[in-house]
Amino acid sequence: PETESARILGYLQSQAKSRSIDDLVQRVQEAVDELAEAARALDPAKLDTLCPSEESPGEEWTPRQCFAHIVGGNMAGATRILHVAHGAEPPGDDSPEIPDTIEEALKKHQEAMDSLYEHVRDADPEGNLDVRWQHPMFGDLNWREWFLFLRIHSKDHARQLQTMDAQL
Repeated sequence: PETESARILGYLQSQAKSRSIDDLVQRVQEAVDELAEAARALDPAKLDTLCPSEESPGEEWTPRQCFAHIVGGNMAGATRILHVAHGAEPPGDDSPEIPDTIEEALKKHQEAMDSLYEHVRDADPEGNLDVRWQHPMFGDLNWREWFLFLRIHSKDHARQLQTMDAQL
């Protein structure tokens, strides 16, 4: 049987290749909106309460840590994607600074996504697809696959934030 990661990789490869950039933008933004809704629903008084990690049994995360991971990961990914989409090498793994409040972080996150959308719409949708960089679960992905991955990443962690919120 196909593993979950192989199934997701197949989805990323087929959908990133077959869908238009505008369709990918819409799909990523829908997931970003889900993430924002889940983050805004969190009780600010419980942002630093430890919860069991769904992905790593035995580990614990706070809602704040989970939120910082998703926002930081998406923002760093967006920077790499827009560089590669326009023919540059992906920049290093510099982690962006995440504001302390949910609203400020969501604003900065949306600004990064809006910049990404503008850049990928201006890029050649078939250009630079030979440039790939490593994803820890899915191997080397091109910029379109990474772009669609932002959807999966946002949806998965939106669900995780909802689960954490229900546990607290």
